Amino acid sequence: MIQLLRRLFGGRFTKDQVVAVSRHVVTAVASGLAVAVALGFMGQDDADKAVEMVRQIGEGVAVIVGALGVLLPIISALFAGKSASTTAQIRKVESIPDVTVVAVTPKGDALVEKSKK
Repeated sequence: MIQLLRRLFGGRFTKDQVVAVSRHVVTAVASGLAVAVALGFMGQDDADKAVEMVRQIGEGVAVIVGALGVLLPIISALFAGKSASTTAQIRKVESIPDVTVVAVTPKGDALVEKSKK
């Protein structure tokens, strides 16, 4: 379901969007189960259990998306802090072809040496 949501919403989706999609999934499953019960392929008890299971999965996905909404800014901040370090910046500059980092102070020389480790 997550891949479907990414495709529909371009990789970004809100908790409300997940809940809306989940409602439609539950409706589609319930309709299919109603047809299966009507045609005698499945008993009513089994159909009720299947609908409840799909509903719980939808609620679980909504909770996960909500938790990710809280965790993603924290994770992004950690990555930003790491990439903003002097060592990471030196490594990035040194990765450019035909560019050499030259330190002009002893402290700068120590930082360049540290970035090579």
